[in-house]
Amino acid sequence: MTRLLHDFPDQNAFDAKMQAADRRYYLGSRAGLTTIAENYVGLPMERVA
Repeated sequence: MTRLLHDFPDQNAFDAKMQAADRRYYLGSRAGLTTIAENYVGLPMERVA
């Protein structure tokens, strides 16, 4: 997530293009947004008796 949201001064052209592609996927598609939501929220917790 850090690599997705932050630009680093030492990243090369390839890394910058990969970051842009990741941003387009995550922010530009329902599947990408679902992936972020599921990973952010995490797995359901089981109730411990």
